[in-house]
Amino acid sequence: MEELALREMVAQNRELEAQLTKRNEQYIFDLKKSLVAGNLSDELQAIALSSILAELVAGQKTGKTARQLFGTVTERTDIILNAPTPAKESNWKQMWLANTLMIFGFLSLLSGALPLLSKANATGQQQGILTIIIASITGGYAFYVAYKKIYIYDRPGADQSQRPGTLKSMGMMVGIMLVWMVFFMGSALITPTINVTLEPFVYLVLAGIGFATQYVLKKKFNIRGSLASR
Repeated sequence: MEELALREMVAQNRELEAQLTKRNEQYIFDLKKSLVAGNLSDELQAIALSSILAELVAGQKTGKTARQLFGTVTERTDIILNAPTPAKESNWKQMWLANTLMIFGFLSLLSGALPLLSKANATGQQQGILTIIIASITGGYAFYVAYKKIYIYDRPGADQSQRPGTLKSMGMMVGIMLVWMVFFMGSALITPTINVTLEPFVYLVLAGIGFATQYVLKKKFNIRGSLASR
């Protein structure tokens, strides 16, 4: 987990703790001590407490106690300490690079395949290489932002309390895609003298390189999230 995300989770946990009853507050205090004694890392403690606190605060509204929801401190500690270690979150640079390579491969494939499948003017169906590069880089970042703001909550164990509503998610997605399209279409206006159009077979080769490199990086660094795992 990125340091900023961890700090935000810890801050959110503190806000939830402030809403606990005295009895539930004591339960969480004892649970923390038990987890520290079990040598659980600060990151895993924060993740475990995040889901517990959110459920506990909601349960309080119907009179449920921490013990009723999670069992004794010893039982809950045992469950947390013996839980499978969550897969490590890929850093933003890895996800951005993987997205960029995926989009680069796709756009290169289109620019190489369409002219070969159509009798129309080949040049009119191709993007300049500079347009493809700019669209890939900006698109890669756009999909990373979409993942961090929207799709990250599709992951198992994600804190659903922070998930944006459907309309807000749609609005953010539309905004992100519009910004990307501005860069994409704007780059197509670059003069052909530097934004050169390549032969179809060259685009196909570049597409293969893009897809292959993305696949190798995904496997080597276990990149998760965004287009890398979709």
